[in-house]
Amino acid sequence: MYTRFRNSIVGVALLWGMSSLHAQVYSPKIMTPDQVDTSNLKALARDIYRNVHAVTPREKAEAIWRFYLTDGRFVKPGMFYHIPGWAYEEPLGEVLDPIKLLNSYGFGLCYQDAPLLQATWDAGGFERTRVWFLTGHTVAEVFYDGQYHYYDSDMMGYTTVGDGPVKTSHVASVEELESDRNILLGKLAAANQVKTGAVDSPWYNADVRAGAIGDLANIFSSTEDNYVYASTRYPQGHSMDFVLRPGERMIRYYHQADSSLRYLPYTTDDRHWQEFPKDHDASLLVKNGPGSEKDSRRWSTGLIEYRPIARGSSDNTPETQVVYSMPSPYVIFDARFSMSASLPDAARSLIVETSINAGHTWTLASTLHGPFSGTWVTKPAIVDQSAHGELNTVTGTYGYLVRLTLRGAGPDFSHSIKDLLLATSFEFNPRTLPVIAPGTNVLNYESADVIRTELPIRADDAATFAASTENIKFIADKGQGYLVNTPETDGQMIFALSPFATGQLSGFDAGGRFLDLSNGLAPDKLTAELRHVVPWPTTPNVPQTASIAWSTKPNGPWTTLWTYVPNVQRSDENPVPQTLRWPEVDRSVRNLGTGSSKVYVRYRFRNLAMDAIRLATLQPTLARQSPLTITHRWTQNGKTAEHTEIIQGDLKKAYRFNLPRNSNIQNQELILAAHE
Repeated sequence: MYTRFRNSIVGVALLWGMSSLHAQVYSPKIMTPDQVDTSNLKALARDIYRNVHAVTPREKAEAIWRFYLTDGRFVKPGMFYHIPGWAYEEPLGEVLDPIKLLNSYGFGLCYQDAPLLQATWDAGGFERTRVWFLTGHTVAEVFYDGQYHYYDSDMMGYTTVGDGPVKTSHVASVEELESDRNILLGKLAAANQVKTGAVDSPWYNADVRAGAIGDLANIFSSTEDNYVYASTRYPQGHSMDFVLRPGERMIRYYHQADSSLRYLPYTTDDRHWQEFPKDHDASLLVKNGPGSEKDSRRWSTGLIEYRPIARGSSDNTPETQVVYSMPSPYVIFDARFSMSASLPDAARSLIVETSINAGHTWTLASTLHGPFSGTWVTKPAIVDQSAHGELNTVTGTYGYLVRLTLRGAGPDFSHSIKDLLLATSFEFNPRTLPVIAPGTNVLNYESADVIRTELPIRADDAATFAASTENIKFIADKGQGYLVNTPETDGQMIFALSPFATGQLSGFDAGGRFLDLSNGLAPDKLTAELRHVVPWPTTPNVPQTASIAWSTKPNGPWTTLWTYVPNVQRSDENPVPQTLRWPEVDRSVRNLGTGSSKVYVRYRFRNLAMDAIRLATLQPTLARQSPLTITHRWTQNGKTAEHTEIIQGDLKKAYRFNLPRNSNIQNQELILAAHE
C-alpha cells in the first residue's frame, strides 16, 4: 500500500488566511435590533420566531415557510425570490449551501428553496426534516405533532386535510398527497378558483391562475418517480467570517452599483465554457441580470479594496516576489490590480499571477515589461467571453491569491512598486444589510473573537492538497465527477491543518458529500436533480463503508467524527422505496486545548464516491483589533448624507443617530474600513 506524505495543506498559510501580524478586524457585523441575522442559521431561526411571535411547533414551521416565500408581496423584506440559473458555482453546480444562498444570492428555484427550509427548520430546533425530489419539483417536510408536514415556499403553499378551519386543521404530508389527490383538488371551487376559507394565503397562486392544481396533484401522486433524500440536502461548509486588514475596506451597495456588473455563472463540460442562465421571458432576460418577477428586488454588488502595507527586501536581488491573499465572504465575480510601477529598462519586468487553490498552481494574469514608469492596471486572466459578460480565473470563488514577481536586476519591490491597490468585486443580497430610516436609528455592532478560514479544496484537486492519499482516483464525466476508491480497497485521504497565523488552532470543521451510486443515480450539477451514471461499484450488493476521523498525529490514534450508516430509516417511519443515499456530512470540533498546532483529518471510503470535501480551521483572534470606521451613506430628500462611527477595538458597541421623520431616505452604501 503506497502512501505519500507532503508538506502541510497550509504551506501558504499566511497567504490564504490571516496574512498580517498587525491587528485586524474580525467579521464585523452591523444590525438593527429587529433585523434577522442571515450569517448564522440558529440566530436566523430565532429572529424569525421573534419577529412573528411564533411559539408552537406549527407556528414556528409556518413562520420559516413564510419567511422564504418567493413573492415579496407576502412577507417583508422578501429575502428569497424565484429565478432560474443564477445561483450556480463550478464545479458543484447549483448552490445548495444555505449561507451562500441567503447572503450572496437571495434567489433560486425549488431545489434551493427546499434545502433552505430544511436547514432553517433544523437550526430552529426541529429534530426531523427531509427533502423530496418529485421529478420536476423539490419540496421539504418538517416533523411535529407526530407526523411530517409539507410546506412549499417556492410555489407558495401548504395544504390542510379536510374541510375544517385552516389554522387548526392538520397540514398534509408528502405521503398523504401521494395517496390522495383530492387533498389538493378538494380546495378548488373551480379549476382556477379556490373555495372561500379553504386555504391559507398564499396558496399556489400561479397554479390556481393557470388552472394547474391538477398537474400539481399529479406530481405527488405519480409515486414511482418520487425520491426522498436520506440525509440533509444542504452542506454547511460556508460561513460569513472575514478579516479586514489595516488598509482594507469593504463597500456594500444597497442597489446595483452598475447595471453591467453581476456574477454571471458559466458551466463547463470539461471542453467548453458557456453562460449558464438562459432567457425565459421578457422579465427574465439574461442581459438584465437576476431580478424578481413580482417586485423591484434585485441583487447588489460590493467591493473589497486592499492597500497592503509597504514591504520589500533590504537589498537588490535578481527576483523579488510577494503574495497577497484576497478572501471574500461573498461570491467573487471580478478583480482589478493597480499600482505605480517603475521599471527602469528592458531587462526589468513585473509578472502578476493568481491562484484559487492556495498557491498549489498559478495562472498568469499579465506581464509588464520595462522600461515603464507610471500607473499600471491589470486583472486576472480571462477564461471565456460571451454575449453578456466574461469569465476570469477568480470568478465564482470566495478567495484567491495574487502573486507579483519582479525579474531582472534593479531596485527591490518596495522601490519598484508603490500605491498597490487590490480590488475584488463581489455579489450579495442587499436585504441582509441594516436599513437606515427616518427617526431614531439604533445600530448594534459586534466582531468575532474567533476566525474561521475555509480551505478551497475541489474534489478533482484533492490529491494536490492532501498530505497523503491511498487508493483513490477522480472519475470525470462531462464536467461532473467524483472520487472513488480503487476496487476492493479502502480509499483514504489525510489532510494536515495548521494555524493560519501565529498561535494555535482552537477548532476545525470537516465535512463533505458522499454518494451511493449503486443504483446508477447521481446528482446533476446543472439541475440539482438526478442524472444517470454507470452504477458503481460494478459488483452489486457489496459492503459500503465511509468515515471521517481526526488526530493530532499523522498516524493516529484516530477519533471518529462520522461513520456511514446505509439504512437511516427510523423505526417509526414508513420506508420509502426510492431513497437517495447521498450524505451531506458536516462535523465540528471545538476547544482543542492548548498546544494544538496541527490537526490531521482522515477521509476513508469504500464503494461510496465523494464529490465534495469541506475543511476549515478556527483560531483565536489577536487580542487587539484595529480601529474600524463605519460609514452609513444615504440620500435624504435627494441629497447625499452620511453618518460615521469609529470603533476603537470594541468587540461590541451600540450606537444611534436621528434623521428627520418626514424625510425621504434612500440607503446607498455601508462602508467598513480598517486602520493601523
